[in-house]
Amino acid sequence: MSNLTNFLTEINVKLEDVLLDPNNPRFAELGEEAIVVPYNRYKEEKIQKQAYDRMKDKNFDVVELRDTIKSLGFLPMDRIVVSKWEINDSNKYVTIEGNRRIAALKWLIELHEIGRETFTQEQLDNFKKLNVLLLDNKIAPEEAKLILPGLRHISGIKAWGPYQQAKVVHTLRSSGKSPQEAAQSVGLKTRRANLLWRSYLALEQMKNDEEYSEHTNPKQYSYFEEVFNKPNMRNWLKWDDIKKEFTENERLREFYSWIVSELNEDGELMEPKLPKAISIRDLAVFINDDFAMNSFRGHKGSLVKAMATYESEHKEQWQPIIKVAENALAGLTPDSLRSITVEDIEVIYKLKSRVEQVIADFTKLTGRNCA
Repeated sequence: MSNLTNFLTEINVKLEDVLLDPNNPRFAELGEEAIVVPYNRYKEEKIQKQAYDRMKDKNFDVVELRDTIKSLGFLPMDRIVVSKWEINDSNKYVTIEGNRRIAALKWLIELHEIGRETFTQEQLDNFKKLNVLLLDNKIAPEEAKLILPGLRHISGIKAWGPYQQAKVVHTLRSSGKSPQEAAQSVGLKTRRANLLWRSYLALEQMKNDEEYSEHTNPKQYSYFEEVFNKPNMRNWLKWDDIKKEFTENERLREFYSWIVSELNEDGELMEPKLPKAISIRDLAVFINDDFAMNSFRGHKGSLVKAMATYESEHKEQWQPIIKVAENALAGLTPDSLRSITVEDIEVIYKLKSRVEQVIADFTKLTGRNCA
């Protein structure tokens, strides 16, 4: 792609002329598969109102951004990027990059208009008169609308969630870009981009399943990332890179049943056997053990029971496993710790709690203190 600066022009616009993107990729963070709004309807009042209300959801941290702008003023250090909404010679613009900031500014104006905040004319001008970058629709390639926000949100400020990242990578690869080009376009390493791509395809495969399509949503994306992070899970479901799908259909259907909520005989909604994506890490421990899997598959089977079954059959192996865990924790570098996720921390806390419980049980049973 040519240098993106060739397609961008600095212009001044009024806040009231800037439309929020009703198809903003962020909306998938709400756990729903967004219905695509036709481009020619972007300006409609109710469509803009819905986009505005959804941007105010706590998942997007717009309230914090709003309060920062209220305190410091709107500092255009990172430019908002827009494109002309080319319908009937309209003077409106569609936000490509900066939907959170536009929503925050509109929120401040709304609070002023209903009397909950009072701003000076200078402040109002700061909120309403914007210097932005205009992406030329006529000469810029279509994927520029993905790359511009992608560079900021996949590797930058207020990062997109994994599902949104994966969707962008998939779109870029579907447009003909190589794995390396797609990764470079949004500032990712190729290995990471490939993981996102495969996980997105796996979720799409579930979405296309006649039995489970209606139970599929973007929040389940992380289950498939966990699957691809565990080679034995990936092999158990038999991923085929050429077909771009899992090929062990019977096992795949069974896996789907473990990650969706289903009704029991009394019509009550039951929690999935795998309640969280990180549950895959426990499943991977015993996925190829027949006894543990039979326990897990049972009518009242659970991860806890299956793990207990597996551990009872492999008691002699606990010390090497503990040593592996100890070495893994000892090997965490400062760079590794900076990139660690909340889910990773939860696993460490779970291990810490288990160790403390084992020591307490040992002391109680033997009367010996390990300290």
